[in-house]
Amino acid sequence: MAESGDRIFLEDLRVSCVIGARPQERRGRQEIRIDVCLYADLQKAGRSDRLEDTVDYGCLAREITDMAESSSFQLLERLAEEVAALALASPKVRRVEVKVSKPHALPRGRAAAVQVVRDRSSGTRPMDLGGLV
Repeated sequence: MAESGDRIFLEDLRVSCVIGARPQERRGRQEIRIDVCLYADLQKAGRSDRLEDTVDYGCLAREITDMAESSSFQLLERLAEEVAALALASPKVRRVEVKVSKPHALPRGRAAAVQVVRDRSSGTRPMDLGGLV
């Protein structure tokens, strides 16, 4: 596959989940926002106009939402890792950038956020969520 700068963006996915390391953060669900940038070769899909030749971003968005809303991680970093692993589960995705934001986490700021960048060589795989939800 030729090196490509082609990207697919999932912007401002809003999920509600239990997240945080402090007891007061874990009392209820909080809104989390997720941005994902998928690096994939989109040339074939651009020519064929067929969904099977690209990344089904609708399906990935549902997987991310389902995973996040059933999770109860302490750290944004862990949630970002899991999102990256879900994205890299698609063989068409060679690299992913994930930003996870927690609005209202800072009394004088808009949000706290983390960003991770992972690629196929990082060996990232979705973790078994059994017992963590």
